[in-house]
Amino acid sequence: MSESKPDTVPGLGFKDKEKALETLKNLEGRDPDYQKLAVKGLVGRAKRTLTLTKDKEKLQNINDAMAVFEDFLKKYELKNMSKENRSYLPIAHIDALIPLKEKFKIVSKEIDNFLEAYRNKAKGDYKNLRTVASGDDKPTWDIVRNTELKKLLKVMEEESPDLWKDDLPTKEHMELILWAYSPDATKIKKNVSAYESKLGTGKKDEDEDMEEEDEKEDKKKSKKDKGSKRKSSTSDSGSEDEGSPKKKSKE
Repeated sequence: MSESKPDTVPGLGFKDKEKALETLKNLEGRDPDYQKLAVKGLVGRAKRTLTLTKDKEKLQNINDAMAVFEDFLKKYELKNMSKENRSYLPIAHIDALIPLKEKFKIVSKEIDNFLEAYRNKAKGDYKNLRTVASGDDKPTWDIVRNTELKKLLKVMEEESPDLWKDDLPTKEHMELILWAYSPDATKIKKNVSAYESKLGTGKKDEDEDMEEEDEKEDKKKSKKDKGSKRKSSTSDSGSEDEGSPKKKSKE
């Protein structure tokens, strides 16, 4: 039995109409692009299964499931659901701007938990958030994120705040960024180094830290080597003196 991938939502299938409806329920609230991708994948698998199945009841059940999926895909295109897809900012881009969270006094345990899940549990891969629950019997983080972004974007649409001030995100913009989204993601990507420099978030890189550690180790070794050489030369000269006949002083 193969293990499910960390980025694949479990419980999807095309056995019959009931399973297809359950599948759509499991996909509800997730990234629209992923919903479409998952459903199209199931339709493809269902079509292949039909060519291998002779049982009439099974054939009918699978066709019923496919009808549910085809209906979903039609509605997806009609509603232009892809426009609701909110591309993820890489965790490194968020980290570059993280001091603004404190500056704007954005206090939220849920945001902290989301970032921890994105950074550590999902290992920085947003696709893995599809299978990381936000708590016991609670939705996965991809669903929580989309729900929160929907609320924030509705407010932004009504109030039309600025996204930038002095080349840094405003508070309203930062609230979106903390949920790994920005309407101006390209600008953020281009300026990550500038943010790190301006806000002091550049990793005093792990490489630099390691170099410093290596330098310290080298210095320690150098001191030890010098010390052992001194001891060695002292003991060597001592043995030579003891082994050599001493000249008698002239009386």
